[in-house]
Amino acid sequence: MEREIANSHPGQTGEHKFQWSSLWKKAEVNPLNGKSFTFPIFRFWDMYSTTFWLATLGFFVAFLSWFAFSPLVPEAVRDDLGLSPAEVVNSNLAALGGTAIVRLIAGPACDRYGPRKVMAGLLILGAIPSGLAALVTNIGQLEAVRFFISILGGTFVPTQAWTTTFFDKSIVGTANAFAGGWGNLGGGVTVAVMIGLYERFIHSGLSPHMAWRVCFPSVPVPCLLLVAGMVLLLGRDHPAGKWANRHQLSGSTVAVLQGQPVNLDADEMAAQERIDSDKEKAPVPPLGSQHHGRSDPTASNMVASVDIAQSEPLTLKTLLPILADLRVWMCFVCYLLTFGLETALDAGLPGLINTLFASSTFNHVDAAYAASTYGLLNIFARPVGGIIADMLYSRFGLKAKVWWLLGTALSQGVAMIGLGMYINYSNATLGGVIGFIVLIATTGFAANGACYAVYGHLRPKNIGAVAGLVGAGGNIGGLFYTLIFRYQPGVRVPPTATSAGSNTLGTKFWISGVVNFVGVLPFFFVGLGDAV
Repeated sequence: MEREIANSHPGQTGEHKFQWSSLWKKAEVNPLNGKSFTFPIFRFWDMYSTTFWLATLGFFVAFLSWFAFSPLVPEAVRDDLGLSPAEVVNSNLAALGGTAIVRLIAGPACDRYGPRKVMAGLLILGAIPSGLAALVTNIGQLEAVRFFISILGGTFVPTQAWTTTFFDKSIVGTANAFAGGWGNLGGGVTVAVMIGLYERFIHSGLSPHMAWRVCFPSVPVPCLLLVAGMVLLLGRDHPAGKWANRHQLSGSTVAVLQGQPVNLDADEMAAQERIDSDKEKAPVPPLGSQHHGRSDPTASNMVASVDIAQSEPLTLKTLLPILADLRVWMCFVCYLLTFGLETALDAGLPGLINTLFASSTFNHVDAAYAASTYGLLNIFARPVGGIIADMLYSRFGLKAKVWWLLGTALSQGVAMIGLGMYINYSNATLGGVIGFIVLIATTGFAANGACYAVYGHLRPKNIGAVAGLVGAGGNIGGLFYTLIFRYQPGVRVPPTATSAGSNTLGTKFWISGVVNFVGVLPFFFVGLGDAV
């Protein structure tokens, strides 16, 4: 009976076939865990679609607000507060510092209280310092406000935990990557939004001193509070309903597997009838048979480790194995190196491009819009990373997912080395720099999407805790890269009649690229253990 149920429905072993109609048809649900095999993002009233969009929207407004300072600091905020270059970098560091702490807390909180409540709570908390941004008058206050605004970066954890709770392992990479990628678009959109607002307020007669301040209560604060309200009113904790009911689905499944009587609701009865019908149509493969290039694990192991696993509160007993798991640290390091770079570049690219190409026809506003190219690439690169990860998993198994993660992360390092060398040793153009930025974004964001697809396989009973640890790695990486940028700022000496000039602005990139490459390489030799 165990083996029949575990093998009778496509998708439980990663083979569920994608159909375009699944984007708008009713979700096909795995009766073992209540998660969706499909990705019905256009069936907005379906709870799986609603959850996806609320998680994505929460992440989007969080990133829009988190990085709202970045396009304004290089000129407006710097000039108004009289900041030195070192103080600008320090404020960028402060904008990353709080997130790592919050993500470590948010992970266990998701496992205990559910990701929906954690998401809403973080959005509301982040709205407070966002509103206080208008009162900043010196560098100390700026660093404090940006530190507390970075609470919003913690929304990564409930976003990923929420979608992982609603989507089956055969599609979770796609769901997580779309939610993460489209949510991260906020980091690119905020450039156009905040600069556009700033310019509008200037043209309407406000002084620069007032214009940048009014931007924060005008957009970030209302967006955060509105979406927090939507999450609380329209969201659902778990496919079983309330978070406290999350064990009901797996309890019903275990009873069915053991041949015990159980009360099933209408949807569960329909799902069970489909399973019985599938069993009659297809023979059950023998245990240990090869399936799509990988061994088919016993049904009991599969059900126990993945299909009926539900999030459990974190304890010392469960924390220690997580911290000792090299597979978790693999995801941690890959996210540290990829998302870490993203947060550093989101904060630093406008100033870098302005320094490289400032002229009478290219000012800080143009530099900010050029820099936004990087963040806007989230619209496709992260989803592609997750989609390809799920395709590889369907065809070749989990190891292919992991190799895709490591390969894309490694490629980002190579692209960064290339950008550094290009800036230092050639007559760099804006088009050439943006070309390298596109390459860095595509490889790095795809690695982010692949990371979202992998981590849920490792310790399914502690999804939130693992997501929190991996997410914290991203912000530790942001601090790490920002420090490299600070201590290797480089200089650009234009050519003159007697000198060829020099440029060392690319040094920080090739150094970061080497660290990236060396950091990823050892994880090609880490085994997957019991992950399926």
